[in-house]
Amino acid sequence: MTAQELTELKQRVDILIALTLCQLEHRTDQGDVIAVLSRFDIQPREIAAILDMTPNAVRVARHRLGRVARKPRTQTKKK
Repeated sequence: MTAQELTELKQRVDILIALTLCQLEHRTDQGDVIAVLSRFDIQPREIAAILDMTPNAVRVARHRLGRVARKPRTQTKKK
């Protein structure tokens, strides 16, 4: 096996481990799975195939997940 093939294999094993942990923690919500797969730089079309969704629906879900993760802006009063 080449170094590139080993790297790809390691990435796939890491993905399987992360998905298994999601199931063990009973986090089977699609948003959680999309977040886990996104952390591994899986493309929306690949996530869509895994979850039986459209790639656009995955993109929208990723966008919403990012919005939730961001802290709301706090307004400071001018003196």
